[in-house]
Amino acid sequence: MSDVRDPDALADLLGDDCARTILVEAKKEPRSAAELSDCAGVSEPTVYRRLERLREYDLVTEDIQPVTDGKNYKVYRTELEGIELDLEEDGFEITVSRGERMTDRFTRFVEGR
Repeated sequence: MSDVRDPDALADLLGDDCARTILVEAKKEPRSAAELSDCAGVSEPTVYRRLERLREYDLVTEDIQPVTDGKNYKVYRTELEGIELDLEEDGFEITVSRGERMTDRFTRFVEGR
């Protein structure tokens, strides 16, 4: 049993150059949509569409980046650690490994979990 609700759609998404570029660049450091647009060589609306799809699979997260002039903006971070694809008798099984953010680890530590 796959831990992905729609393995075919995820495979299609990961086959997209823009989505892969977003994952790689946002893994290096949190990036804004404008920065991701420059990295991928596509328009910001295209980046936002891919980010929405990547967020559906919890592959990226969105954070607010505070700025001293009061105009905060969003940055995106890759949560994907890896994807395992196994061939089973009844089709493919996909297992997605996601990273755990430092804040989540700290919360677990404080709560004793």
